[in-house]
Order: sequence, then C-alpha cells, then structure tokens
Amino acid sequence: MTAAVLAALLTGGLAYFWLGHRARRLADARLALIIGLPDAAAKRDAPRRAVRTFPHRQRALPPAVGTAAGMVLWLVAGLPLEIAAAAGLLLGVMAYLLEDYRAGEQAAQIEAQLASAIYLMVGSLRAGASLLAAFESALEEVGPPLRPYFQEVAGRIRLGDDPRTSVGDLQAQVPLETFRLFATSLTVHWEVGGSLATTLSSVGQTVRDRIELSRRVRAQAVESHASVAVVLAIAYVLGFLMWQTNPDRLSAFVTSSLGTLTVAAAIALQAVGLVWMSRLSRSTF
Repeated sequence: MTAAVLAALLTGGLAYFWLGHRARRLADARLALIIGLPDAAAKRDAPRRAVRTFPHRQRALPPAVGTAAGMVLWLVAGLPLEIAAAAGLLLGVMAYLLEDYRAGEQAAQIEAQLASAIYLMVGSLRAGASLLAAFESALEEVGPPLRPYFQEVAGRIRLGDDPRTSVGDLQAQVPLETFRLFATSLTVHWEVGGSLATTLSSVGQTVRDRIELSRRVRAQAVESHASVAVVLAIAYVLGFLMWQTNPDRLSAFVTSSLGTLTVAAAIALQAVGLVWMSRLSRSTF
C-alpha cells in the first residue's frame, strides 16, 4: 500500500514535468516554423558556439539532491524507506525551487539589460546610425550577462553573416519571451522593411511593461511564500516538541505501519504543495 502510494505520487510528478517540457518543446518548434529558424538537423551540423545558453540551468541537480538525501536518511539515519523517500522528494523539490529562483533572478537581470539596450539602439537609429552601429553603441553601455550575446550578433553581422540567422540564434541562446519578441521584430523588419526605430521603441516599452508586471507578481507572491514556509516550519517544530515530551510513544507511532504511511504521505503532500504554490505564483504571459 505504501509503495503504491509513493509510486503513484512519483509517477504523477514525473508526468507533470514531462507534459510541461513537451508543451514548451512543441511551442518552440511552432515558433521556429513561423519565423524560419533552422531545424534540429541544421543545428546539429552547425559549429558549436562559445557563448552558453542563458540562463544556465542545472536540471540534474534537484533529482541528484533528492536521491542522495533519501539514501542518506535511509542508510545512515536509519529512517523507514517510505519516510526517507518522501523526505528525499521534499528536499529535491526544495532544490528545484531554489534553482528555479536563481534562474528567474538571472532572467530578470538580462531582461532589464535588454530593455536598456533597446532604448540605446533606438536613440542611435533615430540619429541616423545603421543597425550594426546601433548594436555597437549598445555594447559600450551594457555589461554581462547580455554583453557576450550582443557581441556575437554584432560580430557575425560585421563578418557578413545573414542578420536574420544571427538574431534567430540569439533567441535560441536566450530562450526568454522578451528575447523572442526582440528577435522576431528584427526578423520581420528585415523581411518587410519599415522604420526600425519605431518598432524597437514599441518593443522596448512592451519589455519594460512585462518586467514591471513580473516584479509586481513576485512582490505579491512573497506573502504567500512566507505563509507556506511558516506552515512547514510549524509542522516540524510541533513534531520536535512531541518527541521531546514523549519520545517513546512518538517513536512507536512512527515505526508502526500506519504511522510510517501517515508521516510519508504528509511529507510527500508538502512537496506537492510547494510545487503547486510555485506554479500558482508564477507569471506566464
């Protein structure tokens, strides 16, 4: 019974993450068909770039942390297998949330730099500069992490590479919605022409509005995150106080079949609640 419940929770979590990854992959493929990005075979044949994809994600770290923690709690601490597995799942979810928060902070930083760079480019274009000169003027002001990506785009255009391909690779290296909007606007401009300064001005305002909305969503989510953290802490503090008051009775309950199942289910539900809260407080637009 216990193994079936844990297996069902693990299967449900894996299915949830797999469906989300599949939806993002299909959306990227449809976008590539719309704006004419190179297909997967062409990407495999193309030489590897020195600039890494941003933000730098550590996808394998949360599962490794959860598995290692569960093995330590089971083999070293001597906890029952069900409780150790549930605790490993909870710690893995916490590691995932921390890694996701770090990536979100990096994305917010580079998006703010992109908004500033767009306004610098708009000023240069309205002064009569070319697109390459506008990129170079923006390079003089922006710093990392945006600077290496703009340097590569400007360098490839300077060496005679197709501007549409250069900008298309930019949104592949920084797979964020703001960079997709920026790259798509430049690609459409090269296809149909028109005033690039006016187009980039609208794009820059849209990027700033998105950044402002994301900051408001994160600020509003702080209160809910704090409430969840307090509830989790209270549960473990109460368990510690009960163990201090009557350790024999609590140990007998935890080592029984019903107690082991109850504790493991409670810890697993905490992990599910953390993922749920993270999804509810995330802005997708």
